[in-house]
Amino acid sequence: MTGDLTIASVDVYAVRLPLREPFVIAYGVFPDVPTVIVRLRTADGIEGWGEATPDALVTGETYAGTVETIRHDLAPALPGSDARDRDLILRALDDRVAGVPAAKAAFDMALHDLLGRALGVPVWALLGGRSKTHLTISRVVSMAEPAQMAAAAERHVAAGFRTVKLKVGEAANSGLDVARIAAVRAAVGPEIGIKVDVNQGWRTPGVAIAAIRASLASKPDYIEQPVAQWDLEGLAEVRLQTGAVIMVDEGCHGRRDMLRIAGIRAADLVNVKLMKCGGLGRAIQLNAIAETAGIGAQVGTMVESSIASAAGLHLALALANVRTVEMGGPLMLAADIGDIASWYDGDRITVPDAPGLGITVEEGALDRFTAGRWTVGAGA
Repeated sequence: MTGDLTIASVDVYAVRLPLREPFVIAYGVFPDVPTVIVRLRTADGIEGWGEATPDALVTGETYAGTVETIRHDLAPALPGSDARDRDLILRALDDRVAGVPAAKAAFDMALHDLLGRALGVPVWALLGGRSKTHLTISRVVSMAEPAQMAAAAERHVAAGFRTVKLKVGEAANSGLDVARIAAVRAAVGPEIGIKVDVNQGWRTPGVAIAAIRASLASKPDYIEQPVAQWDLEGLAEVRLQTGAVIMVDEGCHGRRDMLRIAGIRAADLVNVKLMKCGGLGRAIQLNAIAETAGIGAQVGTMVESSIASAAGLHLALALANVRTVEMGGPLMLAADIGDIASWYDGDRITVPDAPGLGITVEEGALDRFTAGRWTVGAGA
């Protein structure tokens, strides 16, 4: 390691990235991606990039609130700190503001990126090394009419994807969800994997059990978050009554949730998202609990730019317990602020050996999509 790793400044960017098409899930329609980018810079000019992509119904944070929390509460804690003291810094952030996991994830990944760049090693090496040589992802299909979803799935398969993930979740019309799943299975054939993400949409165990039983003939790989996030006992009941592979997503935000899920065997898989748990370090802790309990992990996304997507991919590469990867956010963007697209080849992702997160932030694109920028520390 060379140079002074004292953090001199933090740049904060309020960004909105365009999507190729609106993203439709059970609880909303997303026309674009509101996200907050942070850049740490040391006295010697070494940089580290991070990203916070909040979701009020998942992380409990709004976009506007995240911008203000990062600007006024979290970023001022960084200047003067040694970037090597990641855990001390993150604990200091906890002492300033409770919760706000997406906001804290931005600083966690920026510290990893900065340290990797300083050492000349990729983030996956900082996390313990590779557990696999490459990653395979699926493509997400937004909620729509059955025929539209079937056509979208066919396009993804034609593009080289061997698994699709279907967004469903209408409690008042779960029969339409069953038809959506069946239509996609009929369109793609028996060899393509189908994941079903309900995003809490079926709400109650009774509706979920009936819908899952009606969908089993379509052979879904797993059913994700079929009931309300607070109802872990209901999730366990769905798993017991249907025999389906169940993944918990919105119902698991951190280690405490994971301990409870493991204790009542509420799920077979857990969707680990940096924005939910507060960053790479805490994601590793959450995964350790899951792995000890025999619960597999997926590394998922809130639909993020190159920055957070790269962080998630480094995590997935490092953890042997990660069985499935959903880092397809950059494929859904009409424009990105980084160069991660070169990592993707159909459904295969190769994470490079480049230092830090391994991406280059294209500052011209960043400026184009930035609605507000602020600097805390030197040069402010």
